[in-house]
Amino acid sequence: MTSGDQTLRFRPIAVAVAHTARRHAWRILVVSIVVSAVTVGADTAADHLLDRADVTTALVGALSTSTVSLLGAVFLSGFLCRLVSTSQHGASEHGKTEHGKTEPGADGSRIRDVLRSLPWVSLIVADLLAVLIVVIGLVALIIPGLIALTLLSVAGPVIELERQHAVAGLRRSAHLVRPHFWRVAALATLPLVVANGVVGILPDPSGPTDVVTTVIVRSIGEGIVESAVGLLLVELCYRLIAADRAAARRAAPPVVTRSR
Repeated sequence: MTSGDQTLRFRPIAVAVAHTARRHAWRILVVSIVVSAVTVGADTAADHLLDRADVTTALVGALSTSTVSLLGAVFLSGFLCRLVSTSQHGASEHGKTEHGKTEPGADGSRIRDVLRSLPWVSLIVADLLAVLIVVIGLVALIIPGLIALTLLSVAGPVIELERQHAVAGLRRSAHLVRPHFWRVAALATLPLVVANGVVGILPDPSGPTDVVTTVIVRSIGEGIVESAVGLLLVELCYRLIAADRAAARRAAPPVVTRSR
């Protein structure tokens, strides 16, 4: 077994994800459920309050809900990325006191810090491009779409961690995933597909009296599922980067020192 395979074993990744989830359980649940509630609320409002017979109104509603959903997904991904960075890969320097300890909430994962420092444009453009590529692939007999979904599965965390631009982030994701394609398919693509299936079976309101209950149920369900998958993708991204760096060191020619 190569060092890359050892880095990407399921058990250590699952342990790391569980550690982050336990350490920041309430923060993760509150943020993810609030983000899901905003998204679900916007979607539900568009479905029940807008006149679908009016093409312009329907288009504006669909665009608005898609924008809210996209911004929420980008923010949640960035928030989870900061938590994983702090819990598993060392806290950021600006969050340390003069004694070397990390101040609570000073690790860059505070809401205002995430909102201010996220590379919003790169993440949004990358997300839109990834969705477009995957949809085109799914239309082309499904298999190409699943391949694209796997190759681009860590594009968001890569852009956040390495400060890549959108297209560079997509390329970097494919570069990291390609040598470990099947392992990433099992660790990332399968959970993504399952998560979409779980979200898809959550209840929809059948009438005005069901709206509040449905929004609550869907917000909690989607928040838990999306945060779990998000934590997994960020941790996987870290390990893919580590495996890539290890492979680069092994491939580098040995340094020859000349004696005088």
